Amino acid sequence: MDAKQTILTPRQLEILALRSKGLSTDQIASTIGTTTKNVIIIEAAMHRKLERAANTIRMVQEGGLASFVSVNAGTHLLDAVRSVLDTADNSHIKLRGNILDLMGSIRTFAGSNISGGALTKSLSIMLFRTGKWIVTA
Repeated sequence: MDAKQTILTPRQLEILALRSKGLSTDQIASTIGTTTKNVIIIEAAMHRKLERAANTIRMVQEGGLASFVSVNAGTHLLDAVRSVLDTADNSHIKLRGNILDLMGSIRTFAGSNISGGALTKSLSIMLFRTGKWIVTA
């Protein structure tokens, strides 16, 4: 995923990727050519952003500001679209866009996590009262 589609900076994503490979703070600093203290500062800012993002999603969910559709791994792409349409109908949400737009959003987010027309990884879709949607992990 492109950094422009996230709340994290390219540097924060780089450090997160290195950390996920098991590198220590000192190793990360050496790899990216900065100080250990700078890595710690960047990671702290990253964690604050991620916590705020999680809190925002929780607030939207708990406040009933959006409807959520969970799509399990193994679900065919067409069935995922049908679930979203059913949830939108039941929630009285008129989606902006058509079925192909929705399918394209799911396909784009899922990327290589589609095999034989089925999702190989679970995902969620937030449906807003405005008719817009966001596909998330």
